[in-house]
Amino acid sequence: MSVLPRVTELTRERSSREFDDLGPDAFMAEIKADLRQHNPELLDMASRWAAGGGEASSLMTAFSMFYRLLASEARGQLDSSSLYPLPRVSVEVRDAIVERIDRTDSETFTHEAIDNLETRNPELLQMAHGYASRRPDYGRTMQGFALLHEALLIQS
Repeated sequence: MSVLPRVTELTRERSSREFDDLGPDAFMAEIKADLRQHNPELLDMASRWAAGGGEASSLMTAFSMFYRLLASEARGQLDSSSLYPLPRVSVEVRDAIVERIDRTDSETFTHEAIDNLETRNPELLQMAHGYASRRPDYGRTMQGFALLHEALLIQS
């Protein structure tokens, strides 16, 4: 059983309003500071994913929303903002994912990871799909979201 929360439509709407209220720069600064402190491996994975495509800033903003959705839902379940709600991705998990991709292939990994995302977190998948469908590199964008979700899922 995963400890990753299932994002609700209410959380998705609330996070969108927070993003609009804060503005993208402040929103990004807050998420990056949180990740540097609590989940540097995940931040590194997201940064590498974003740097590999066009519009790295836009991809990082989308990842930040993806991350915020999970963190907000988890905090709501914990009923406390003082605890870090998501698993901290370890180097070992990151290496295991790389090994799994090498063993199968990136397409198989991506399909399995997207299936996991769809089964476990359809609202989060909807957010990822909505963002990716507005990009010319839909497949690569969805692959990144699936990779990051899978890292958190495996770590949990």
